[in-house]
Amino acid sequence: MHRLTTRPDLSGSTRASRGRRAVTTAIAVVGLSVASLLAVPAQAQAAAPTWAQIEEARSSETAKKDAIADVEAALEAATNRAADAQKAADAAGEVLVDAQAAADEANATYAAIQKKADEAREQSASSEIVVGQAAAMLARPTSTGTLSDLLSSGAGAEDTLRGLSMSSKVGENLDALRDRAIAADNLATSLADQAKVALDERDRLTDEADAALDEAVTANEAAKADASKIDTEKATLAAQLVVLQDDRISMEQAFAQAQAAEAAAAQAKLQAGAAGTGPISVGAGSGPGTTQPDPGTGWVAAIRSFGSYQAYGYRVHPITGEYKLHAGADFGASCGTPIYSIAAGTVSYAGPAGGYGNLVIIDHGNGISSAYGHMESSGIFVSQGQTVTPGQNIAGVGTAGGSTGCHLHLEVRQNGLATDPVAYLATQGVR
Repeated sequence: MHRLTTRPDLSGSTRASRGRRAVTTAIAVVGLSVASLLAVPAQAQAAAPTWAQIEEARSSETAKKDAIADVEAALEAATNRAADAQKAADAAGEVLVDAQAAADEANATYAAIQKKADEAREQSASSEIVVGQAAAMLARPTSTGTLSDLLSSGAGAEDTLRGLSMSSKVGENLDALRDRAIAADNLATSLADQAKVALDERDRLTDEADAALDEAVTANEAAKADASKIDTEKATLAAQLVVLQDDRISMEQAFAQAQAAEAAAAQAKLQAGAAGTGPISVGAGSGPGTTQPDPGTGWVAAIRSFGSYQAYGYRVHPITGEYKLHAGADFGASCGTPIYSIAAGTVSYAGPAGGYGNLVIIDHGNGISSAYGHMESSGIFVSQGQTVTPGQNIAGVGTAGGSTGCHLHLEVRQNGLATDPVAYLATQGVR
């Protein structure tokens, strides 16, 4: 049998392979940076003076100047630690975005190759049937070996033979028909091999995307935990600096100011976390993915109305100009417009994410997750590990990251791989 040497365009697979190598390296680097951040020894951080040391330093101008320098150094060190933690979280978020994009591209490549393989296998089977029909027809004692004889033997034969532009003598063209069947079989076999390679690549990239999400969660939690401790530390340092610079302030007053500042910061965080916890009301929508199903289905729209819409699928990226997969649906709406969880679930990530600006990912169970992008950090109303209900206001529309205007970028993933979110929600009654 003849073996075909022509291979289909695998540029997407090549890009995914390059993306995989880059993502693997990036995950390793981010993992090291997060580990390094968490392992900074206490002596390497500028220690804040105690209140007893501050009180003692007030008795001497020289000691006071030294204490002021120590407090200012501790403030700078705290600020730098917070910045380093945020940089690690930002880097981890960028790796997460790249890893998911690489997995999505690999999945699209696999699907395209598999489709071609199925078509080639179907063509091979059809051609073999026609060859068999032709051979049987020619073997009949009453056969004239003409095209009209074979055309009358079935619709499948007619389609195949007309496509070949055969002459009036079927027997003269059976070799060409056999070659077509062989070529189609060879192509199907070649494509099946390539599809297996593409599937393995997709699965590897999906695993790396999962690893990238774990790293992003760790880095984001570390940044938030460090930021909380640093806020407390800086409030104390600021109060100590005031008492060193102003002899009219008593130690008791300065200590009270520090406690008040800490309480105010904690209250602000609680208010931000509690914002927008009410359920969405059911009503008429204004476009795809906004018409609510009957109450009680467990699935709702992510946004109630919007001014512009761009669907899931390949497109020219509006910023980079690159033709690539748009792994979600975009809903253009005013900044601050409420964004709702499409179903009950647990927030698996809420933080910085490269081109998404900021990203909220909700795990709905059974391999289904949803993601919401481009909010400002102040526009995220949920945190990692939080349980949410269907229609809970989890964020407000923003334009952070790679964005040309205020909009929601919505994704739905099945076992880590992106699918058309509007089409998926339609299967759940949201249209």
